[in-house]
Formats: sequence, C-alpha cells, structure tokens
Amino acid sequence: MRIQSSDIPQADRIESVIFATIAIANGANTDILIANQVPGIEGDSRQGRYYRRAAEILGFITNERNNARITPKGREIANNPLLTNPVLLSSILNLNLYQKLLPFIELNQDGLTRQQIVNYLQSIAEEGIGRTMIPRRISTILAWIRTLGIIEQVGEHFRIANAIIHALPVFDLNDIDQPILPATGTLQEYNTVERRISNANDIITVYKDQARLERANNAHRQLVNLVADRIRNANAIPKSNQFIDLATSLDGDYIFEMKSTNDGNVKSQIRKGISQLYEYRYLENKPDANLILVIENPLGNAETWMLDYIENDRNIHLVWDGNNNLYGTPNTREQLGFLGLLPPI
Repeated sequence: MRIQSSDIPQADRIESVIFATIAIANGANTDILIANQVPGIEGDSRQGRYYRRAAEILGFITNERNNARITPKGREIANNPLLTNPVLLSSILNLNLYQKLLPFIELNQDGLTRQQIVNYLQSIAEEGIGRTMIPRRISTILAWIRTLGIIEQVGEHFRIANAIIHALPVFDLNDIDQPILPATGTLQEYNTVERRISNANDIITVYKDQARLERANNAHRQLVNLVADRIRNANAIPKSNQFIDLATSLDGDYIFEMKSTNDGNVKSQIRKGISQLYEYRYLENKPDANLILVIENPLGNAETWMLDYIENDRNIHLVWDGNNNLYGTPNTREQLGFLGLLPPI
C-alpha cells in the first residue's frame, strides 16, 4: 500500500496531540473547542482541526461532521498522558507512514539526510501527493518520531536511536505486501514482493490462519519473546507480519519460524516449519536469508535423525527451548552468536 495523504499528519507537536485527546475526553467536540484547550493554538480552529485529525489518525478519537468522540484507546492516553505511554508508541509505529519509513532508516546505519528521506517517501507515495505534500510536512513527520526518541539526529543525518531499540515491542508490519527485510527500500523491491504475495494469495491465507492459531498458544508466544529479546540485545529490531513470526537484519538477514511441539506432533510441526521457511524466503525475495526453525522441546530419540536432515541437508538452523534457555548445535551456535545459544544437554 502506497503512502496516502490521509497517512501524513499536519500537527507538528505530538505533545499537543495528547492535549487535544485530553480535551476531547473532557467533552470538547469541535475544532475550536479543542483548540481552546491546547496551549499555543487557542482560538485557532484550523490548528484545532489539524490536531483533532492527528488524534483521529492515531485511533484516539472518532469524528463525524466536526463532532469528535473519544475512543477506548484515546481514554488510555488521556488517563496516562505521557510520551512514554506504550499505547502512544505502538499507535505511531502502526501508522502506514512509519511502517514504511522506519525500516528504510534502519537500512542506513550511518543515517539519512532530510532530503534523502523526502526522496524515499516521494517514491512510495500515491501519485499526486508526494511531490508537494511530503516536502511541506517532512518537519512534522520527523518531529513525531524524534520526540519519542525513535530516531536521533547526528549532524545532518537521522538514524534509529540505539536507546529506543530495547523499548520497542516486536515491530509488526501490517502490510504484508511490504518487504519485512528490505535491502534497498526501492519501489521495485516493493513491487517484487507485492507480486509474489499476490500470486500466492491462497497459501498466504492458509499461513495467516495458521499463524493466528499458533500465536494464541502460550508456548509459541514464549518462543517469540525469547528470541525477540535476544535480537534486541544485539541492537537489532525484531519484526513480524501477519504470517512471519520474526525476522531481523544484523550482519545478514534472518527469518524465524516458531513451532510449539510435543511427542505427538514434532515431526509434522517440523515439516510445516521447513516448508514455510522456504516459501517465506521466496515470497520476501530474500534468497540469501538465514532460516531458523525454533521448536518448543528438544528432539526425542526417535527424531534425532531430523537434526542432520534439517541442518546439513536443508541448511536450516534448528534451535530449541529448554527451561527458558535456547540451545543449538556447535555450528548453529557459531553462526547465530547473537542468540546466546547453549550447548545441548
């Protein structure tokens, strides 16, 4: 999905978006009433409209014919109006604009200039809006994520702030047509993934349904959390989408599939995981990505042959849980040092 005009805020200060949300929670429902309760824009209905619209984009309010109403999420912001409120952070991370922008900034560890960011956003925006709207609103676009400490400015360059990585949840990309591990961030790269996802629509539906069921499983969530924590400790961002459990970029690209296992389903779960990882790598157009299958329990005696098959024949790293620790073979421990794997017991 390309960036649309409705994705781009006009309200410069995220703090004032919070003030507008509080005003609406307290009964201010029109643009002028909202403006009158936001410091610095009192009496300016146009600015009131901008900040009301920003709160609407974030899901904090609904609005119909200049009649604003607070939402449950907005009530959480009004009750805890701090920049550190995780509801605020997740709401901004979920905006289509930042879902596109942050992975591109992450690609460039030395940072990007303002003009480079403008050029990128223009390249993936709907025709007719990018050339004029994005240059006019780039200050607002950058100000929101600078205020929250998601990016930092070093000289003329903007980059992901190392300090924020450990506070981020798993970065869930809502648009499955967007590359989860972009290499260049170009429109051509987006188009390749979009085409492959579209052509594989039937299996994507199956994978999304499977993921929905598996992610409701406590063991599955624990595996995701264990690995995501190790990724953050390596100063990288753990990402997911509607069917890929985790992916990240460090010295290379890594795609993870988590499977809860027991004595009765270990073979079938491993087989599913192997096929999924290969297909994920193809759909994401990442032929060199490292594939990692993470299972809930170590293999039993009857399945030990699968370890050689998975790692040496299929070239997939196998990792398993054991009492909230992660284990792997010597080769996997060497190749995936950032996971802090332990030797098999």
